[in-house]
Amino acid sequence: MITAADLDHLLTAVVPLYVAMILAYGSVKWWRMFSPDQLSGINRFVALFAVPLLSFHFISTNDPYAMNYRFIAADTLQKLIVLTVLAIWTKTSSRGCLEWTITLFSLATLPNTLVMGIPLLKGRWDVEMPAIIASSISILSDAGLGMAMFGLGLFMALQPRIIACGNSVAAFAMAVRFVIGPAVMAAASVVVGLRGVLLQIAIVQAALPQGIVPFVFAKEYNVHPDILSTAVIFGMLIALPITLVYYIFLGL
Repeated sequence: MITAADLDHLLTAVVPLYVAMILAYGSVKWWRMFSPDQLSGINRFVALFAVPLLSFHFISTNDPYAMNYRFIAADTLQKLIVLTVLAIWTKTSSRGCLEWTITLFSLATLPNTLVMGIPLLKGRWDVEMPAIIASSISILSDAGLGMAMFGLGLFMALQPRIIACGNSVAAFAMAVRFVIGPAVMAAASVVVGLRGVLLQIAIVQAALPQGIVPFVFAKEYNVHPDILSTAVIFGMLIALPITLVYYIFLGL
């Protein structure tokens, strides 16, 4: 049963992200505080410094030896299945291309929980990172998520409409994110032998909203940033009711 405290924790995590995005949107759309060149510089800083260091921070503090190996195997198998299907589609269909393969792979397999890494030294031998290096990384990585959402708001402010990719493409992106991704994850989990609560958790985490990091690099390399920006913004808005449906359906 979801309690008021659970909802409060969710809003505490999500609302600050929207505050950063709305401030960025307003700074361009209403207050004209940034020029296009400045916006490009902000996104480049996020793509080349803030996000990589944020990812490294999560990777270096994670312990894969404390994880469930079948859960990791299911996550890996899901990505391999999607990548294989997309590769076949690219080779056999006239509509297939590398850009769409990257975009659909991101939509189907990269939710907001993509912080899995392999800190083998720390996990196996308890080797600690020197404090001076850890502090040098954290001072920039702490800005990663907020700056990524700020960059998303800047991008949206430059678009002629809120749903930058169009209604039909947005609906397709939401279907890939919240239906196809969890379905493939469910199949992969069953194949590797996940059962019970772990199977349910695997499906729910696959139904979380789109991760922000794929948008950052989509914008940097101009690979369908309009689709991924829409997936992030509206994915977070509709994620709560969709996750509740999965929650009830799976009996969690």
